[in-house]
Amino acid sequence: MSCWHQRMTESQSGVSPRVLNAGHLVLVCLLALGVSAGAEQVEFSFKSSYDGSEQLAFALVPEALTAQDKRPLLVLAHHAWGSRHSQAYYYDEIEKRGWLLVVPELHGRHSDGRFSMAALEAQHDLIDAIQYMEAHYPVDSSRVYLAGRSMGGMLSAVTAAKYPGRFAAVVSGQGIYDVEAWQKRSAPTALSAKTLQLRTRVDSLLSVELGGTFSPSTNYTYRRQSAVMYAPNFQYVPTIFWHGTLDEIVPPEQTESLVAAIRQYDRFQPDPHWLQGAPHLPINFPASWVLDQLQHHQRVGLDGQAERFYPRLHLVTDEAKRILWLTIEPVEGEGMAEVEVSLAADKLDVRARDTRSLTVHLDRIPERVRFSHYSIEAGRQVRVSIVSGDSEIFTITTDRAQGRLSQIWPDE
Repeated sequence: MSCWHQRMTESQSGVSPRVLNAGHLVLVCLLALGVSAGAEQVEFSFKSSYDGSEQLAFALVPEALTAQDKRPLLVLAHHAWGSRHSQAYYYDEIEKRGWLLVVPELHGRHSDGRFSMAALEAQHDLIDAIQYMEAHYPVDSSRVYLAGRSMGGMLSAVTAAKYPGRFAAVVSGQGIYDVEAWQKRSAPTALSAKTLQLRTRVDSLLSVELGGTFSPSTNYTYRRQSAVMYAPNFQYVPTIFWHGTLDEIVPPEQTESLVAAIRQYDRFQPDPHWLQGAPHLPINFPASWVLDQLQHHQRVGLDGQAERFYPRLHLVTDEAKRILWLTIEPVEGEGMAEVEVSLAADKLDVRARDTRSLTVHLDRIPERVRFSHYSIEAGRQVRVSIVSGDSEIFTITTDRAQGRLSQIWPDE
């Protein structure tokens, strides 16, 4: 067992190790193949927050850590046909920098982790693995990073958009970001037999996980696994895209189109990193390049606050979840909630579509930001609440309303 992990589980309140034959925690620390004695390989299991299944993950842990020795954490989304052990080319660079690394074994709804695409199950695998690492190791929570290529790029982009407050920065390469457009694409001419066979195989595997080829019955699944559908969300998480210009599996237009969609909401979105003449399968940019892109990003706000604060939010989500200072619940069925909420000129302004409920969390809003009025406009009845911790201060169910919020700060 890792000496660090043993110290943490013995001293950390509320955290206790689980055992393999109980179907829970597995900690098998091995001497890393290809990694010097300065780092340990650790395997563990965690319970999926999405479906309760037991999932495996791999971690790389520097030696001689203390509880005060906070380290950046990189979580990797593995590529198709990959696993938690298929990212070994990162190990040396991670060890050199003294970072923590975690690679969860992904799983999907209809496929195992090798072909889980951007399934909700796989999204939760990434987040659950981060939470495990934060509970057991000294993670610098302001420097949690996400990266992936190919299927991992597809998953990384969707996860970044749905959890923009979780990551300091994200690198996504060669991903399918608009699944409908990718499946309907026309094949380039003069493909080799091997490339054509691989494209056909990917088509087949994608259709299995998404419940079939694109049709009215699969439309919602295709939309919710396409990063382009969450384009407004990317303005709240620094995301670096890369692609090879000679990619015949996932055409570079996928990255080009997503970046163009993001720029409708964020004019500061950087250009993609194009690698001229590079195909899909090779690892075009090395681990050192990926970590260089990430290392200077930190999730901190004004005056050293624990996270960035955005007074205006424009968000899309396909599941009920807290994003930054809002909790959003879509309508039942196959809706994707879209909300625009701002705090300006002493007013909480809410615009909502396909949204069942919306909660404003005062504890995630800086003290300097105050508001005493509200305005709500929605296409259907939506429940809007304002809470402080566990206490609900204000609630209204309406499709259109405005008024005063005198009870929010009664001392003023």
